[in-house]
Amino acid sequence: MDETKLTASLPNLSVGIMRRALPEENAEVLMVALKATPSLDALVAGWLQPMAVPLALWTAPLVMWSRLAQAAWQPWLAALDGRSRD
Repeated sequence: MDETKLTASLPNLSVGIMRRALPEENAEVLMVALKATPSLDALVAGWLQPMAVPLALWTAPLVMWSRLAQAAWQPWLAALDGRSRD
């Protein structure tokens, strides 16, 4: 079994990433572990809160595009769903 591990330590956060190949299933597993001290709530409030507005501005076009794509595909998906029940 092929396995790769990566760890990193930040001031209040430890990050662990493990990748494992499963050749018998022709698959891969990727696991990510986060350990925050004192807690993830404190980490989010301290680091990510100041980025909330710029992040929202960056994701707004993506949200709009995904909603438009969903609205465009909805009739086709509804027709396929109705056909599979017959």
